[in-house]
Amino acid sequence: MTFITPGTPRIAFLNGTGGYTSVNYLPPPDANNGLMFEWEEVNQTKKLIDGSEATRRLGWIPSLTLRWTVYNDVLQMNSYPIGSANGDQLDFISFLALLDNPCGSLYISPGPSAGGFVVQTTKISPIGVVSGLGIAAGVEVNFRGGAIYSSKVLGAF
Repeated sequence: MTFITPGTPRIAFLNGTGGYTSVNYLPPPDANNGLMFEWEEVNQTKKLIDGSEATRRLGWIPSLTLRWTVYNDVLQMNSYPIGSANGDQLDFISFLALLDNPCGSLYISPGPSAGGFVVQTTKISPIGVVSGLGIAAGVEVNFRGGAIYSSKVLGAF
């Protein structure tokens, strides 16, 4: 089982050789159900000749959902500068631009002490009001891995 210390999620852009081009931070998600991490079980169930079933567990795929009632990149809630440079907290436009990268090029971590996983698919909910000030309402993003993990332990970040 993976235990996560809540905090500032991190997202990295992979350079193709196993390293990171840049690591950015995201604003802390909502306190109530703002961060949901789950392991989706992958298995094969076969019907046997006698009519019974046999299930073979292949492993688990990580899935992380982040929710912000207000994605606020104006008020600094942590010590990271707001921008798109390495080590910065992503502003909303830079966050959307990062999500447009191809599958397998992003690495996400749900918290400061948690490991991470390579993102295979991202799904962003319809976004509410977006002001010119860098504030977006009703942002929800789901990050789903593609690799099957044999145990419920995230890789190092």
